[in-house]
Amino acid sequence: MVAMGRCRGSVVVLVGACGATMAQAPDPLPSSTVLELSTFATISTIDRSGAIDLDAPRDGSGRVFVSTNEGKVFIFSAAGDPLGVFLDLAAPGVLPDFRQIFRLSTNGLSYSAFHPDYAVPGTAGEGKFYTTSMSVRPGSRAPDYSGAALPSRPGDSRAQYAITEWTVDASDPNRIDTTSRREVIRFEFSGRVVDSHSVGQLMFDPYAEPGDANYGLLHIPLGDMNNGSGNPGWQHVQDRDNPFGKILRIDPLQNGTDRYSVPASNFYADGGPLLDDDGNTEEIFAWGMRNPQNMCFARDALGNGRLLVFDIGDEKFEEINIVDNGDNHGWTRYDGPDDGNLGTVLRLPSGSTLEFPAAVYDHEIPNTPGATPTAENTAIVGGFPVIDPSDPGFGEQVLFSDLARGAFFHADLGELFAADAGDTQADVFVMNVSVDGSTPGGINDILGLDRVDPRFGSDESGRVFVVSRQVDTVWVADLVIDEAELCVANCDGDGSLTLFDFLCFQNAFDAGDPRADCDGDGSLTLFDFLCFQNAFDAGCG
Repeated sequence: MVAMGRCRGSVVVLVGACGATMAQAPDPLPSSTVLELSTFATISTIDRSGAIDLDAPRDGSGRVFVSTNEGKVFIFSAAGDPLGVFLDLAAPGVLPDFRQIFRLSTNGLSYSAFHPDYAVPGTAGEGKFYTTSMSVRPGSRAPDYSGAALPSRPGDSRAQYAITEWTVDASDPNRIDTTSRREVIRFEFSGRVVDSHSVGQLMFDPYAEPGDANYGLLHIPLGDMNNGSGNPGWQHVQDRDNPFGKILRIDPLQNGTDRYSVPASNFYADGGPLLDDDGNTEEIFAWGMRNPQNMCFARDALGNGRLLVFDIGDEKFEEINIVDNGDNHGWTRYDGPDDGNLGTVLRLPSGSTLEFPAAVYDHEIPNTPGATPTAENTAIVGGFPVIDPSDPGFGEQVLFSDLARGAFFHADLGELFAADAGDTQADVFVMNVSVDGSTPGGINDILGLDRVDPRFGSDESGRVFVVSRQVDTVWVADLVIDEAELCVANCDGDGSLTLFDFLCFQNAFDAGDPRADCDGDGSLTLFDFLCFQNAFDAGCG
């Protein structure tokens, strides 16, 4: 690991203020843990429809929702039984400007998210579900933000993406009321090709509770619009007059005549009207990103939810970044912790800090432990903080993968936080994988594919899932989300104890989920129900 000095200040930091630090990352270390994947369900649809996201409402139902590029959101029970299609964007009249593309990762329908108040009756977020989808151009309306007019735009206008709010059907919990469609925000991307670095994974903070500053705020990662190698001096990533190469944070609920609102705590919030023409994009939470396609939250030592961003790198590094409000992560002036384009001027207004990644790996990585590293295409994807219920020594690890290589990794969460604070990089470990009891190895070899394009998801009981854009199979992992700080009786994780927690626990028990092992004896018995009842009666506090 190489220590790095931070750049701080109240003015723009000029070229050379922080020097280059490392040109090659150590190879990931072999992990002693095998990631065991078991088939959970199969998506009945067209071949390779592009499963890209998996999520669950915290409503006690145990249901699992899988989004695909073709435009469908499939529902499965906690045991993997198919429950139908929740939403089909390609169905006539549902989303008239929907553009259905299968071969590119964040096109068609991509990521989705449930509002944290989805199952809370009488709240504005009750039944609300959000999707990101590609639109035909020019689209149903003009974009709120366009990269076409930026001085450093990387090419012609290529695509529009809309974030849309939907409401569940009041008479059928397994169907969206398609007449409820309300567009929240729209972006237009320019670039060399259609698949420019665009909109990534939508994310609410699952650890925030009602009354917390981050509760109900939607985090939206936007790429820099370049799908290609090289780090040109794209000043727009550093400038605050546009949202590209940034993490945005908004309250997506309707706010009077405004389609959404911006929290006053956002770094560039100035109290002005939305989309005002003052050269200030109030939605910005952090900036200096290349292609932050996936994110997750993890608890730090103080119990606070912290945002981890898996930023797809350029020619040198793939990055895990711990991202706080007002952080500048350096792109394109820095490529990971190393020099990038020396002509890019860093923007570090008062209160902002230049942050380097908490972990990196370079592009010569072994596909499996012991293999010879080879330089190939790489692209990081995350990921959750996980534990292994059967191995107390494997605790508080962040699980992630590589889209192109199909390699699975983990890094110690505590080391990541320490590396973020000390401007170092934590060790990365590469794992063997077993699929349905196969001999451990690389998942590409096991499935006989050149690439698998894995993505991660979780259900309300903390089970970790893997989906693939190349195989219409949903796998459940032997690892579970690390929620050790949460009350054991708060099964659905919404911060309050209700009848939904009993339903959630029952579904977890029926599915054989190790999180239902309340008494920790390694088996699921009636004693676990007694343990859960006692924890519920005792409350959380």
